Amino acid sequence: MSKRSPTLSVVMPNYNHGRFLPRAIEGILNQTRPPDEFLILDDASTDNSVEIIESYARDCPLIRFLRNEQNAGVIAAHEKLYNLAAGDYLYSAAADDERCPTFFASALRMAAEHPQAGLIFGQMVIVDEAGIERGVIKPSRWDEPLYASPERFLDEYLNVEPPMHAASAATLFRRKAFKEVGWCRSELGSFADTLATRAIALKYGACYVPERFCIWHRSSDSFSGQTARDGRRSLDMIACAERLMRSAEFSDRFPPDYVARWKRQQRRQILWNYFLGDDPPGATRLPFLVRNFKRIPRLGEVFRLLFYRGETSC
Repeated sequence: MSKRSPTLSVVMPNYNHGRFLPRAIEGILNQTRPPDEFLILDDASTDNSVEIIESYARDCPLIRFLRNEQNAGVIAAHEKLYNLAAGDYLYSAAADDERCPTFFASALRMAAEHPQAGLIFGQMVIVDEAGIERGVIKPSRWDEPLYASPERFLDEYLNVEPPMHAASAATLFRRKAFKEVGWCRSELGSFADTLATRAIALKYGACYVPERFCIWHRSSDSFSGQTARDGRRSLDMIACAERLMRSAEFSDRFPPDYVARWKRQQRRQILWNYFLGDDPPGATRLPFLVRNFKRIPRLGEVFRLLFYRGETSC
């Protein structure tokens, strides 16, 4: 008897991303292996998002369209969708990103070969607001399809890559493993999906496929972009993540030495990024000396943040 092929649920929360929705929705529907269900939740948008989603839902029985009467926020919207999804695997599709056409086919092929894996991920292309490719997020030590055990994931991925390294937008989660870690914890903000991937892989292992799965459009107005500009909020997020990793719930997954090293590296990176700042979208890049002169007022706040340990009451 042949094994049953794993099923896939795609969820897409949306808030005022009407201008991106046709590209995003068609990128899901035109996959060489379409999902088994496609749940789209509009989180009380004020643009033309609802009309666009309804136009696709009328012609495609695969789409299940839901609406929030009041804006609940990105984490709450995701949690609602995760609880409604029924597939063996879950994929969260940001409404402003793009998916490569063979993403689901390649990922689900690996899922069928390695059903013990908690997640399957590929490469995530970074594109800036001007549409220029800025890099590809991928493991530096892996260049072939593989299943990494929890030990290998720790040794060859987490202990090697930068602390913020994550390809969540190019990741399928095994639903049961994802639910086990509490989906995406709201108290972690934009780091919620990244912590979930680590917690899952450190118990069940992960599959990697050396293919471009997703194009992530980096935006200063995104959920993660807003967090990055707020140094204190970012450090609160790190303190909260550390507390969770050391908690009774997750301490058997995260080795203490890894947590301590991750915290040091993450704090250093946050302070450096905060000091550097970023240029407003569409702004002309200033000369080197002018840019650094404008950073001088940030030094005082960086010094204060250096001694700020973060709010851990999450």
